[in-house]
Amino acid sequence: MPPHPQSCDSKMTSGLSSDTLKRGTVCRLIHTHTQSSAVLRQVSLLVDGMGLSPQWSLLLLGLFMGPGASREDSARMVVTGTLGGSVTLPLKWPSGQQVGSVSWTTRSAPVAIASVTLAEAGGPDIFHQAETRYWGRVSVTGQDRSLQISNLSSEDAGSYRAYVNLRRSPVTHTQEYILQVYGSGTTVGETVIGTLGESATLHLEFPAGQEVENITWSSRGLLAVLRPGPAGKPVLVVETQGPYSRRLSISHPGYSLQISSLRLQDSGLYRAQITLRTSPMNITKDFTLRVYEKLQEPNITVSSRIMNAGTCFIMLVCSLDQAGEDVQYSWDPHGQGAVMSHGGTTLSISWRSVDSDSYRCTVRNPVSQRSRSFPARPLCSASFLPCSLRKEFLLFGILGALGIKSI
Repeated sequence: MPPHPQSCDSKMTSGLSSDTLKRGTVCRLIHTHTQSSAVLRQVSLLVDGMGLSPQWSLLLLGLFMGPGASREDSARMVVTGTLGGSVTLPLKWPSGQQVGSVSWTTRSAPVAIASVTLAEAGGPDIFHQAETRYWGRVSVTGQDRSLQISNLSSEDAGSYRAYVNLRRSPVTHTQEYILQVYGSGTTVGETVIGTLGESATLHLEFPAGQEVENITWSSRGLLAVLRPGPAGKPVLVVETQGPYSRRLSISHPGYSLQISSLRLQDSGLYRAQITLRTSPMNITKDFTLRVYEKLQEPNITVSSRIMNAGTCFIMLVCSLDQAGEDVQYSWDPHGQGAVMSHGGTTLSISWRSVDSDSYRCTVRNPVSQRSRSFPARPLCSASFLPCSLRKEFLLFGILGALGIKSI
């Protein structure tokens, strides 16, 4: 569990100098420095500056490094999610250690939003969630007890921290996260276009001369963790068992992620977090994957037809049974006397016998294009018949529609 600042005063105020400022400095240092090397440097400076005796020096070092000390295992992990969706804060346990409990905190809540206590003999875990605005939206998932937050809102964006308490160690390991929440349809980083049922590759490149320690791929949770193997070939050490199960692969050379058998639900934000051996800084690269279905041939229907003074006024509507997203409509020819409306789906024509015989509707999306033509002359040919014949044709048409037989 996180260290409690209240214990500082009770341990340090008795027996020290009456200089309150120095005692406050000691307390702040104890609870703000977690890296071992930094702690030792601060202890050394503090001992020299305050002129403490050897006994107090050992006590001070014990308070820094003894029970309740916290160790930050790695840099902050950036996780992305979308409004209304779910996201997982992946948890990595210390290698070879047995975990007793895990708790999660965030700056927007005054207490730990959730905690889980692991049973020693394989029994059920004890999960607890505090009465915060996260109530009913947090759960633990996977063997590592990662935290899942559902029904995301913009207020959920921010920093989070996981405290991992080991069974046989006084050290509390911590993992920090930055959660970014985007609106649906938001584009971040490089855009990759994929086709339903096919494959898409998120290409990853590194600066020349850099050695990779590991790479973490995530999208609404952990997808895969890669490490360099023999001859530099990437090895998949962790792979999700969720909807991406058996659909992920790594291209070689490189660490690019390939997703096969694409689904429409795969559309969204992806992130590669790269840890280098030759640099203390992590590199992140963002992708936006958009998956589209190939379009079918469009339908063309006649919405209305009016004949007047040798001119045939027609309204044609182009439609798709399953349009999907980012569909564009166009008509050809689209010259004088033809007006498009309703996003290009509707074409209004003032047709004469000297005009084009047919009109073609074309539908496009980022992965396909289909067309269909409609003949205008047969539809408008009746407008050039004598008036009496037009009335007879109209009468026969009405009788035929009603199923009335002539006597």
